[in-house]
Order: sequence, then structure tokens, then C-alpha cells
Amino acid sequence: MSATPASPAPDASADTSTRIPDLPAGIGGTDPTAPLQYTAEDVAAARDLLERVRRGEATGPDGMPRPSGPHAAIQPDPSVSQDDGARPDPSAAQEPAPVVTLSDEQIAALDGYERRQFVALPWLDAHPEQRRVAAAVALRGMIAGGQVLTRTARHEEGPRWRAVPEISGCLVLRRTAESFTTAERTVRTEAGPQVHRLHCYSHPGGVLEEETTADGLHRFTVLRAEEATVRLAAFLDPAGLADPAADAASDVGGASVHVRGSELPAHPLAAQLAATWALTVLTRVRTADGTVQQLSAYATAGGMLTMEALDPGAEDPRLEFRRVGPASLRALATVLVSGQGAPQ
Repeated sequence: MSATPASPAPDASADTSTRIPDLPAGIGGTDPTAPLQYTAEDVAAARDLLERVRRGEATGPDGMPRPSGPHAAIQPDPSVSQDDGARPDPSAAQEPAPVVTLSDEQIAALDGYERRQFVALPWLDAHPEQRRVAAAVALRGMIAGGQVLTRTARHEEGPRWRAVPEISGCLVLRRTAESFTTAERTVRTEAGPQVHRLHCYSHPGGVLEEETTADGLHRFTVLRAEEATVRLAAFLDPAGLADPAADAASDVGGASVHVRGSELPAHPLAAQLAATWALTVLTRVRTADGTVQQLSAYATAGGMLTMEALDPGAEDPRLEFRRVGPASLRALATVLVSGQGAPQ
């Protein structure tokens, strides 16, 4: 019986389109220090996400529209024990579905592993020496899963790689907001402090919310401004500690206390602050002029407090503490999400 001649092995060099690229500047750039470039398709995908929100639709993880339900709170962080004193949120079952969930390494692959990020990548930041290989593995997975595709028309200008619309739309909204607010919440648990982050990117037609868990998963949800406001307020006060009486005190001007930073350890407020269950540091950035404002929110057994440095550039800043109730907290979240006015 004669043997059949073996077929020649395929020449991998014959078609470079099958190779997994090394993209230090991401799928849409060539220089990690230069701004990302977006195609008309990317911009159209972002506009479509906002348009669905305007029409009262929510977009599910498969890219298909979903009816928009009642306002809901942020999903619980799986890295934080749910026995840490927080009361369950009855609206959690009506949580709007994220458009897409990406890991730290997937974001690094899409944006470029050498590109500076403006938000934390918790898992990847803890493994900086693995940044390049982690991004490469993530890119391989997204190409295999059909989330990153090659452009078939060779004559097309621009990047050869593209992400599917639900990803590219979120990436555009994430990088082109008129203002954005970052809320970094640290919660005391039996296992130690746990950090959970929420980023709100404000656009005229809606808000892109990026929720980042302690283990580096980023859930992207497109919301109406009022929905984002409700969710941010719930994020600041996850245990429902805000006292309605503080709203009444605020109406008569009796809810604020001023103290120098150096005097705080001896101030009566120190004991309440020492028993803080959740501390959230809020940073709002206006992208047009780079203006940055910061505020802190303390969830304590005695209620909710906010703190702002009135003269942040001073060596010993003057701090303003305010007791806030649910209405005041909602008003603060409204200002932060809208990007208009000054936090109070």
C-alpha cells in the first residue's frame, strides 16, 4: 500500500492577517502618547448607545435593546462581603444590564498597554510586569471570541483592527466626555478594606457609567442622567445611613462645621470619622479646561458627612464638613453627574 505524500504545512508568513498583533497604542492608534483616533463607525456606535437611552431603551450585553426599568442601585461588589452591615437594596433585581463587561487586561489591549490610563486598573496595576503579556492574551481572546475583528477592505484608511459596536461605542463615550466624576469607595470589612470605583462620563445625551470592582472588572452601562444620579447617590450611601433630619438642619443653615486640618484630631468630629464604615473620595474633572474638584463622603453610624477643603492649595487647609440627608445626597449626585455647578 503506497503512502500518500504529506501535504505541505501552511505558510504562516503568507497571510499576516491571521497573526495576533502587538499593539502598544491600542487598536485605534500608533503612538501611545497621542490621542486615540476613532473611525466614523466608532462615533456612530457611541451615538447609537445614547440614542437608545433617549428613547427609553437599555442595551443588554448582546447589543440588543432592552426595555428600561425602574431606577436601580449598583451591583454589589463580589469582592466585598455582603454581611458587612449594608442593608439589601430591594431594587437590585431590576439592575439595568451593562452594555459590556471588560477586564483590566482587555482595556489595556483595546486602548494600548503603553497608553496612560486615567482610571485605575486594579488587577493590572498590581501586576505591572505582566502588562504586555496580559494585554496580548486578552486581545487573543477577544479576536477568538469575535469582539475584535479585522477590516476586510484592504484599501480602507485608518486602523486595521476594530472592536464590535457595543465595545467601540463605550470606548468613545469613555474618552470624549465633557466632564467625568470618579467615586472611589473604601469599605471596612472583616477581610480588610475593600475598594470599589464608579466613574460617570457625562454627555449631552446621557451618561456612561463604568463600575470597577476590586478585582479589575469594568461594567459599562449607558444611562439617563437621572438614573446615573440615583445610582451614584446609592453608591455613596450603600447602607442607607443618611439621616433625613440632616436635610432639615441644612435648610436652616445648621449642618456645616469648619475646622483646620491640623485641628481635626482634637475636634469632636474625630470620633465619628474614626468609626467611618465607608469612605468615598469624589473627583470631578471638566475636560475642556482641566478643572478638578474633590470632595469626600463619610458613611458613619451617626449619619452621612461630606468634607471639602475650602482652600485646597493651603498648607493647613480649612475643611468644611456637612451633615447630609437623602435629599442633600441626591442633590450632590445631581451636580456631580451633570457637571454643572459646585458640589455642596
